[in-house]
Amino acid sequence: MNLTHNNKIMMNYTVVGLFPSQENAKEVSASLEQSGIKNEDYIIYRTDKENAPEVKRSFWERLFGNANPEIINIEVDKLITSVAIHSEEELQKVKKSFEQNHVVKMYEFKDMTLEEAKDLNHVKKIVEIRAKSHIYAMPEIALSNGSIQEGINAEVKA
Repeated sequence: MNLTHNNKIMMNYTVVGLFPSQENAKEVSASLEQSGIKNEDYIIYRTDKENAPEVKRSFWERLFGNANPEIINIEVDKLITSVAIHSEEELQKVKKSFEQNHVVKMYEFKDMTLEEAKDLNHVKKIVEIRAKSHIYAMPEIALSNGSIQEGINAEVKA
C-alpha cells in the first residue's frame, strides 16, 4: 500500500536479505543503522537451535539446489535479515547496505509486514516459494523448424 506523507510516496513492505554467515550480523546491523534504519524496523535472526545442521542444510539446498556450490559450500549458518521499508529512499539505503555486506540474495515482499517476518519459519517458506516461482517462470525456448541441411538461412531474413 502506498500512502503519501509530506509529498513523499510511502511504502509498507519487507525486504529480506540472505547473507553468507551469521558472522555478518554485527556488520549488517551497524550498516543498517548508519543508513538511518531504526532498530525496531529490522530483524536479524539468530542461529536456529531447534533445527539440526542437516535440516538447515536441506533448506538451503532446496532453495538454491545442488547446482550452486558457491552458495551451498558457505557454512550452513547463513544469516537472514528482514527490514521494514517505508519509502523508496529507505529501499535504496537498505539495498546499498545489503550489497556492502555481501548479500547472497535479496527479496522484496510487498505483502509481508515486519510483524509477519518475526516468524523465521514463515520467512523461509515465503522465500522458498518465491525462489521456486522464479525457476518455474523461465521463458520458453524457441526451437528451429528447419532441417539441419538448411542451416541458418531458414531462420534469417534480410
